[in-house]
Amino acid sequence: MKNMFYTFSTVEEMVAFVNKAESCDFDVDICYNHLVIDGNSLMGVMNVGLGKSVEIVCHSTAFSPESLIGKAA
Repeated sequence: MKNMFYTFSTVEEMVAFVNKAESCDFDVDICYNHLVIDGNSLMGVMNVGLGKSVEIVCHSTAFSPESLIGKAA
């Protein structure tokens, strides 16, 4: 399991993240305070909102969460 902290700044960034998370064959979670949200859920990720620091957790030792962050899907 690997994790990183990140702050989404645009809706497009959130959509690109969810698109990449959907293509993974392992679980990706977003943690914010006491909430744990499935990274495949656009509604869940958008519910957290922009400008808030979240923890991205990849339940894989071979995959880095940094590769899920980016402008292009």
